[in-house]
Amino acid sequence: MKSSVYSKNMKVLRKRMSVLARAIELSPGSDCEYLVERAKNSSNTLAIKKNDKLYQIHSKYNPQREASQQVANMGFRNPKLLVILGLGLGYHIRACLEELKDTNLFMVVIEKDIEALRAAIEAVDLTDLLSSDRIRWVVGVPENEGYAVLNDMIKQSGIGFQLFLKTLQIFDHPAINKVHGDYHKHMVKCFREAAHSIIFNYGNCPEDSMIGVENIMKNLATIMKNPGIKDLYESFRGVPGIIVATGPSLDKNVEELKNAVGKSVMISADSALKVLLKHDITPHAAVSLERILNVARMFWELPDEYKEKIWLAATPVIRKEAYDAWPGPTFMVYRAFAHFEWINMPKGTLNIGPSCSNMAFKILEALGCDPIILVGQDCAFKNAEKTHADSAPSVTNLNLKEKDLIKVKGNVEEWVYTNNIYDMFRKSFVTDISQYRGTCINATEGGAWIEGSKLMTLRDAIEKYCTRPVPTLEIFKEKLHYPTESEISSEYKKFRQIMIETRKEVEGVIDYCQKGEQLIAEFEERLNREGFAELEDFLERFPEEDLDEVHAEMTRARSKIITFGKYFNLYLMHIVQMIIVKFEMDFNELPSLCDDKKRCKLQAIKLMKKWFPTIGDVCRLSLKLLVEAYDDLEKEFGNAA
Repeated sequence: MKSSVYSKNMKVLRKRMSVLARAIELSPGSDCEYLVERAKNSSNTLAIKKNDKLYQIHSKYNPQREASQQVANMGFRNPKLLVILGLGLGYHIRACLEELKDTNLFMVVIEKDIEALRAAIEAVDLTDLLSSDRIRWVVGVPENEGYAVLNDMIKQSGIGFQLFLKTLQIFDHPAINKVHGDYHKHMVKCFREAAHSIIFNYGNCPEDSMIGVENIMKNLATIMKNPGIKDLYESFRGVPGIIVATGPSLDKNVEELKNAVGKSVMISADSALKVLLKHDITPHAAVSLERILNVARMFWELPDEYKEKIWLAATPVIRKEAYDAWPGPTFMVYRAFAHFEWINMPKGTLNIGPSCSNMAFKILEALGCDPIILVGQDCAFKNAEKTHADSAPSVTNLNLKEKDLIKVKGNVEEWVYTNNIYDMFRKSFVTDISQYRGTCINATEGGAWIEGSKLMTLRDAIEKYCTRPVPTLEIFKEKLHYPTESEISSEYKKFRQIMIETRKEVEGVIDYCQKGEQLIAEFEERLNREGFAELEDFLERFPEEDLDEVHAEMTRARSKIITFGKYFNLYLMHIVQMIIVKFEMDFNELPSLCDDKKRCKLQAIKLMKKWFPTIGDVCRLSLKLLVEAYDDLEKEFGNAA
């Protein structure tokens, strides 16, 4: 019979983390033995026995006092985000919550063994820890799934969590580390890589952030006139889907694809179309998401009669020239950007990774395809010169140098070359596959190993899965609904008013940015007037209460901009979000870099000196795009309004 403390813990666990509760119930056991006994102060303590060796995890006298001392001895600086390695009986976790209550916002508990959690919930009351909104739990995750699980956890935790990735601190329990030290090192590495990939997605270059938005604004009429992927959701349940990418290994087995034609849903990366054309293979759809003119150049190289047989499944951040170069049918695929919420023309939104092939995977998943078969998905290179299949468009040339290459585990070879960008594509597949309920077959026959996929030759995969006719194009034509003139007219009337209201709000944000810049100018004018030329002199003489007031006033101005208006948070916030998040990460990191609060606030003011004009510049650029888009749409649809 289970103890009452176990029942209390499991009740909370089933309510808050049902998957983890189920994992305990289905656990096959462990190679560790968890020994619980009474400490001198009548609390429970824990030892772990592994390979006939006993490891004492908590004090036999007073485990709570020991845990508090451990936290104090760590000397954490700015531990807004704390990763705790090892569960034990949770004394050190509770000590962290208490000792760091004024500085910590989030904790992530990583425990290798699901049986460790069982032992803990049978021995001690953990309901306060299991109920805490500050704690994320990562328990019983195999090493090869570490990156995918942690990447997903960080994404699911949202921007509020991600803002503090640069404040990451590690608590590695010294005794548990002796049992699972190698696992801890691996999971910390995975966490840092996952955090880096998310930080990498944020930037602070207004011009770069505006490229995709500029393209969207020029594609508004195209969006209105074409159907969306939502019309195809679950239309191919159980049908094999094939993704054709342009990795070097495509040369090995491209001819095999002919045997899958008519028995699958075949989607090609835009760069692979030229290779498929050479081999007389026509996919059902081509995906495109790059914001550059080279996409249009690739399309210009293809004959119109070939493109007319293929659906273009693009996210409308691509150049308008690319749409103009495609005479074939088109359907929209939105990325999970707030800007598409602002447009308010539902077409279907997917959580798309950074590459065309990542996008193709999410499309096939949305269509219900199972299995999904990867072809030419090397995520790797033969060498710095050979990065793509023969006959790939010249614009795919990466111009790599040997110093750009790194080694990763291969599918066939022990290791293969890749670079940081293509390894990011690979990791996105790892994350997507971990969330996919079907089977992913990697039939690339070369390239980098993608955790979670099943290796198979393309011939074997086609023979096993592509066994019956599939009227793919007929289903596409039947399901994809092209808007009527009346529907387009109605859509534009709604959108026209949104654009008018948005313009007013953008102009308001620009005013606030100018006020923020004025606050900075007044502060600098005072520094010059009162002779604060040297940093050390400023730190010694400038009144701390005055600095607090100046910092608080600028922070309030910044907060007003971030929370401004109904449409700002959809139209403009999407544009500036990456910039704001990047700056907020830097603001949050400051206490990690320096203990001197006065110095930190001065540095924060220096950051705000960049912040206000950066946001203001983006707002002015976005206002220009908004006005131009409004004028263009009025010329085309104005009579409808």
